[in-house]
Amino acid sequence: MLLSHQKTRLYEFIFIFLAVALYVVRRLLGYAHAFDAAVWVAESSNVPNEAIWSDLAGYNQYLNTIFPTIGAAVLFVSAWVLFHFVVFPKIKKEDFGANTILLSGSVVLLLVLSSFVFHYFKLYWSYHFDEAGKIVGFLVYSSFRKLFMVTNTFAGIALIGIYELIAQVYYYTEQTYQEQKQTKLRILAYSILFFTMSGILYAAIFGDIPEIQSNRGLVFAVFIILFSLFIHWAFFEKIIPFFRDFGSSLFEKYIFRVFGILVYLFIGILVYGFFRNFLHGNPAYFIPLFIAPSIYGIGSAFIRWFFFVENQQLHTKYFNQAAELSTLRSQINPHFLFNALNTLYAVALNENAEKTANGVQKLGDMMRFMLHENHQERIPLSKEVEYLQNFIEIQRMRLDESQNIEIRVNLQEPDREVYIAPMLLNPFVENAFKHGISFRKPSWIYITLTMDAQKIYFKVHNSLHPDQEKDLEQDSSGVGLENVKKRLELIYPNRYTLEIQVSEQDYFASLVLNYW
Repeated sequence: MLLSHQKTRLYEFIFIFLAVALYVVRRLLGYAHAFDAAVWVAESSNVPNEAIWSDLAGYNQYLNTIFPTIGAAVLFVSAWVLFHFVVFPKIKKEDFGANTILLSGSVVLLLVLSSFVFHYFKLYWSYHFDEAGKIVGFLVYSSFRKLFMVTNTFAGIALIGIYELIAQVYYYTEQTYQEQKQTKLRILAYSILFFTMSGILYAAIFGDIPEIQSNRGLVFAVFIILFSLFIHWAFFEKIIPFFRDFGSSLFEKYIFRVFGILVYLFIGILVYGFFRNFLHGNPAYFIPLFIAPSIYGIGSAFIRWFFFVENQQLHTKYFNQAAELSTLRSQINPHFLFNALNTLYAVALNENAEKTANGVQKLGDMMRFMLHENHQERIPLSKEVEYLQNFIEIQRMRLDESQNIEIRVNLQEPDREVYIAPMLLNPFVENAFKHGISFRKPSWIYITLTMDAQKIYFKVHNSLHPDQEKDLEQDSSGVGLENVKKRLELIYPNRYTLEIQVSEQDYFASLVLNYW
């Protein structure tokens, strides 16, 4: 089961914090091990200890390794937290006011400080060789360059931006799954989580602080990002729609798709040839320059296309179902009111005004239900039960239960807030009174409603008198039950069980509804 959005954000922060802590500890242990190994090699080369420690006097482990490593990590994580939890939510809400601009500038400032702290305070060491190539001591030096601060800041912005993009895709997939409950959305969400967490853990265990050491490296990184975005746009907007509908036969579709792949590879060779001199003719750059952006761009385009088209179909289906539900609901009102008015008409002819007044009062309660509750998507189950009780009482007013007519009703009152679609239960009861009561033959109706933590159990069992006289609405007696069947399929797909058994003597309907 996917986590709630709040829990996801909390666990996300904890995971990133632990991953960065793992990275920092690993790097510090690596620096310490490399330093000890370098000193040991120098001592093994018969370099005097006095010369070793004299050369290393300008290097302080706490100031020149521990502080810049931890400080740079803390500042970078602070920039990520500020952007991810504060700035981007404002951007998403299209809040581009002065506060958002100030906070965005703070993110950039934190990234600049992160790069500055690391490169300014971090010192490195290397061996000092004599003319014969023998180790005679150490050299301590700094790699601080203003250019590195600029390039590393851009690298930090790109890294945070890529993470935010992946996170938003996951949030969207999670939200869509909660709404639609599609298995493929759950698989996609878990896949995004797995690959993202695996990538972060890999970087924490084996990676290094991003250091783009030249303008060439910066141009190279920017090109990869922009080319990936271009590939994504081209395939999503142009290529996938074109090849999806191109070709009149399956053979033609395969032929043109193979041709398209060959053309794309040829374009890749041209791209490599264009940058060949820039890359000193090294063919190894073909993979990060063309293959990797192609995988990122094409893969994300296919995933986006698949879920975009599917969501469009779901939206269309939803609107069609909403229109059909509206039509079905409109059939309920006249269907019921005609029966109720017929009942009150019979009562008025045979009973005193007091009983008629009672019936009118119950009818008024039911009409209020039809006006205020029936057009809502969900209503409390207690309202539906109250409606059933009023309906049954009105029907009982026209019956003499001492004359071979038995009516048993057991409607469990909900002990908590349970919501269902309106008017799902009454058509079964209405059908039972319409076809289960005869004034010439023994008749009976048994109605039961119970519930547990997840399901509602509703049963109606009645005698059946197919030869009884037709009333004015006998021709449309099937409308109510057909209505319910369609609404159940539309509103509760795969979440209900409806069993109906009919014989010459009785009619039995059992509805089990998973409302959770």
